[in-house]
Amino acid sequence: MRRGWPGSGLTHINKSRSQDMAQSLTNFDNALKEFYEGAIRETVNNDVIAFRELDESDRQWSGRRVIFPFHTSRNSGIGARPEGGTLPDAGNQGYEQSVVSATYQYGVIQLSGQVLEAGRNAFADAMQEEMGAVSRDLVNDLGRQAWGDGTGRLCEVATSANAGASTQITVFNRFTAPGHNGGRYLLINQLVDGGTTADPDADFSSAVITGVTISESPGTTTDTVAASGGGMSAVSAGNFLFNKDAGGNEMMGMLGLIDNFSATNIYSSTGFAGSSVQGINRASVSNFNSIVLGNSSVERIVTPQLMQKAFDRIHVESGLEPDIIWGHHDTIRALLENVTADRRYNSPEFHVGASSLTFNGIKLSRDRQCPYNSLYILNRSILKMYTLSDLKFADKDGSILSRAASSDAYTAFLRCYKNLGLDGNPKGACVIRDIKVDF
Repeated sequence: MRRGWPGSGLTHINKSRSQDMAQSLTNFDNALKEFYEGAIRETVNNDVIAFRELDESDRQWSGRRVIFPFHTSRNSGIGARPEGGTLPDAGNQGYEQSVVSATYQYGVIQLSGQVLEAGRNAFADAMQEEMGAVSRDLVNDLGRQAWGDGTGRLCEVATSANAGASTQITVFNRFTAPGHNGGRYLLINQLVDGGTTADPDADFSSAVITGVTISESPGTTTDTVAASGGGMSAVSAGNFLFNKDAGGNEMMGMLGLIDNFSATNIYSSTGFAGSSVQGINRASVSNFNSIVLGNSSVERIVTPQLMQKAFDRIHVESGLEPDIIWGHHDTIRALLENVTADRRYNSPEFHVGASSLTFNGIKLSRDRQCPYNSLYILNRSILKMYTLSDLKFADKDGSILSRAASSDAYTAFLRCYKNLGLDGNPKGACVIRDIKVDF
C-alpha cells in the first residue's frame, strides 16, 4: 500500500503512555473506520473488475437470500381460430423461483500489542503494510471467485500420490485441456484443503503450499505443487485443491452462471455448477441455460465468424445485444495476433487500435482472473451483484480490535456479504471455449 494512503498523517491518536489500553483501542478503532474502511472498500470495488462492471441489484433481501420469479414459459392461451371456432385453452405464464444466497467474505489483520503501545506513528506505519496486504489479497480472491463456479475449486489433481509430511502434487494445467487452471491460483504459504466438491478436505486439511512450478510449455500438461503438513496421507487423482475452509462456501461466479448444463466442462462433467443454479434445475428448465460454443476440448483459432455467431445467437435467443466481451490476457492477445497477422480476418467487424481491439463496436476487456481459452460475450443487464452488506470492519461487540487468544496481539477483520447472480435472461450471455492461444 502506498505511503500516502489515508492514515499516514494520523494526529488524533493520544500518544500518552499513561493512557490505558481500552482508550488506546478506542482511538485506534476510530482511526481504522475513519481512514481505512472507506479506502479499502473503494479499492476492492474498483479493482475487482466484475464488481466495477456489473450493476448492483435493487431487489429486496429476505434474511440472507433474495427470492424472485424467473420467467420460464409463455401463456399458451393465444392463437388464431376460424370464425365461430373454439377459443384457445386458458393458460398462464410459467415461472420458477430463483434464489440468490449471500456468501460471507472476510479479510483478517493482526497487530502486535507492542505496536499499539508504541503509539500513533508505529500504528500508522503498521497499518500501511497491513491494509495494503489485505487489500491486495481481497482483490485477488474476490476477483477469482467472480470467475468461479461457487465450489471453490482451485485446480484438479492429475496423479494420485502417497503423501507424508510433505509431497509433490501434480495438477492439470491449460495444456491438458483448454481452461484448466493449473497452479495459477496457488501461492507460497497458502493454506489449502484437498478433496472433492462434496467433501473438500477428504484428502487433507490445512496443508501449506511451499512451492509452485507453472509450465509455460505446451508440451507439459501438469504443474507441480509442493505442500507440507495438513495430515496428508494420500492425494487422489481427480480431486481438487481448495482454499482452507472455503470449499463450497464461495460466491457463484461467471463460470457457473454463464454455462449450459448439457455442455461438457473441463472436469469431464456437465455444467460447472451442476444441475441447479439459484435453485433452478437447468437440466429441466432449458431457458435457464446460457449459450456455450465449445469444440469438445479441441483448441481452435477464434474467428470473426465464430464471434459473430455468438452475437447472433444472443440476439436471436434473448432479444439482447452484447455490450461487453471478456477474456484472459492470453486470449485477447491471441485474438489480436490472429486478426492482424491474417488479413482475411480484417473486416468491418473488427477495429484494431494501438491499445484496444473492438468487435462490432464492443471493446474486448481483459481480466487476468478470467478462465483460460475462453471469451465471454454478454449483455451485462442479465447479471447483478447482490450485496447484503458491503465491505466494512466488524464491530458488533463495540470494538474493531480484539485480543487474540493466547497472544500479545490484536486482530480485526473486514467482512462483506454478497454474491453474483443472474437477474435476466441467461441466453443474453455466451461463452466461446476451447480457443487456441499458443500458435
